[in-house]
Amino acid sequence: MVGCGPGSASARGRSATLIVNMARSISSTEPEPAVPTLPPEWSDHFAAGVSIRLGSCSAAGRPGICRALAGDIEPDSRVLVIVAAQTATEVLQAIGDTGQVSAVFAQPQSNRSLHLKGRDAQVGRFEPAYEAMLRERSDAFFRQVAPFGFTREQLMLTWFGVPADGLRTVRFNIAGAWDQTPGPGAGSVVALQP
Repeated sequence: MVGCGPGSASARGRSATLIVNMARSISSTEPEPAVPTLPPEWSDHFAAGVSIRLGSCSAAGRPGICRALAGDIEPDSRVLVIVAAQTATEVLQAIGDTGQVSAVFAQPQSNRSLHLKGRDAQVGRFEPAYEAMLRERSDAFFRQVAPFGFTREQLMLTWFGVPADGLRTVRFNIAGAWDQTPGPGAGSVVALQP
């Protein structure tokens, strides 16, 4: 068989073409595709005193859920969620194993609810740069639940009184978003922006 071995001219030509194409793709100056993000009416939702539930599923299919303490959209359009590691062990393990995450951000007084999913979630350490945001989210949440008889002391004791070394972050790109506010529009897709 002429021209079929690894040293043949046709094999060398195919290899050279492959290498050239790889080099072109690496050195391409085309911008990377934009990461989808939420429209403005939902981006502000994170600061509105929301209650957050974070969930994932292990590689074996076992679901887990926990409460989160704060959330935000980062400048690169990724979602940032802060959790207490002690109460999120199973969820953090599942996220670390699969990268899959589901999060619901619901405002207690209005029930306005946003459901997000991601496929590339990563668990990280809490950084001092997030302390001010966590404090702001705690204050906003307290304003939401105070009319129901909750005190700041109760919130600190049960949710927010976690030392910084006991906190973890979860970051992910939004793969899907839904408006889960109770009513006729519940479950409607939120159109992401490029």
